[in-house]
Amino acid sequence: MLTILLPVSRRPLHISPFSSTTNQASSVNISDSDPLPEQFRGLMRLLTHPVVVLTAHDGTHPRAMAMSSFTSLALAPTPLVTFNIASPSRTLDAIKHGAGSFNVHILSADQRGADVADNFTRGSGDHVFDGVEHRDAGDGSPPVLEGEGVLYVLRCRLAREDAPGSGALLRVRDHTIVVAEVMDMIPGAAGGRDLGFGLAYADRRYRRVGDAIKKHDT
Repeated sequence: MLTILLPVSRRPLHISPFSSTTNQASSVNISDSDPLPEQFRGLMRLLTHPVVVLTAHDGTHPRAMAMSSFTSLALAPTPLVTFNIASPSRTLDAIKHGAGSFNVHILSADQRGADVADNFTRGSGDHVFDGVEHRDAGDGSPPVLEGEGVLYVLRCRLAREDAPGSGALLRVRDHTIVVAEVMDMIPGAAGGRDLGFGLAYADRRYRRVGDAIKKHDT
């Protein structure tokens, strides 16, 4: 899909059983007779994207969303990350309200991580955190998800606009591109020394990374 965001309350997501099989055929069928946007949507389903959950607070209610557009942008002097959010969005509004602060949760590539992600694909209503293990300080700070499905929590804030032409939010059509600084990394219950890969998403299913094909030396 063009936005590369997990659907929010528009359609249910299917959580596939996790398997060690690495050469599974996709269900994508790209037809030349389809409009270009539909062909492109199908093509993007062939690519694997990370799945994370973002939490923020709008001063009254905690907000959250799962997304698959998250990626790193720079490492130094302060790590930068970027992602995009479709508008309108309660979560984006909460980021703006909360002095630009929010948390990004890196999830484990197993059923527990997929369950955490799936809970936040159905909108960001007032009860989105019901039944989800989390910590809310009650002071308007972004909630922290807890439990076995969380590898790491990144404490982030919108990048400071301290250079000409720089900015943390860029509106493009019906989406907003967000650039943020990573201020801290907190291990989750599934984190530690022996880390597995993070949760991924492709062809409308949650997935884990398969076997290595070739080592890339950098």
